[in-house]
Amino acid sequence: MFNAEAAYAQSIFRCALGDIEGSIVALQQSLKMVPTYAPAILSMGSVEYQRGWRARARLLFRSLLALPDETTHLCEIIDKAGDFLIQRRAYADGLELYRQAATRFPKVAVFHQGLGCCAGHEGQHDEAIASSRAALALEPDNQKFVNDLGWSLYQAGVIDEARAILERAVAMDPTDELARENLRICCGDPEGSEPPKVVRRRRGAGERQRSRTEKDAAAQGEFDFAAGR
Repeated sequence: MFNAEAAYAQSIFRCALGDIEGSIVALQQSLKMVPTYAPAILSMGSVEYQRGWRARARLLFRSLLALPDETTHLCEIIDKAGDFLIQRRAYADGLELYRQAATRFPKVAVFHQGLGCCAGHEGQHDEAIASSRAALALEPDNQKFVNDLGWSLYQAGVIDEARAILERAVAMDPTDELARENLRICCGDPEGSEPPKVVRRRRGAGERQRSRTEKDAAAQGEFDFAAGR
């Protein structure tokens, strides 16, 4: 394991220097030594996805779900894989990953949150609402989860309950601009014609704007390098 960890650390270092090719070689070495090393699986999956090899990337990400419970930071790393997919707007792939994660780890609230996010983007509003409720049931004082549920309800057309839930989210944190914007939209404020850039999930995670396509960036050696611990 030590050698795999060293190769992985080298890959992070190479990436920071802009040596993408060297970073990928180090990642491959890490996985060759320990194929179940979760941080390297996460990073290699993110690289393969951006290279356009999505089938390989999906297999790598899903292999995280087969690792034993005692794997260090396993849930955090799975969630990072899901966040990466949300950032790429790969909601269908994220939906499948989070479904499996929430099934295996039903008491991990962020898996239900991620599932709700992806389900909403895929138009699966009943599943989005159920997942948002599940996340909130696990962490009832989590204001972001309250906001997520409110937006899921709004997207499903359950306006009265959505308004009440979003009012609660704003009351819990009056400084939360996202919750206030969602409430404004839910109330049909005529002053606002522009939809919110982000309506759920961690701020900026799901709606990041990119000026170039993934293939353009990959061709020039530019990657969002998803890293574990």
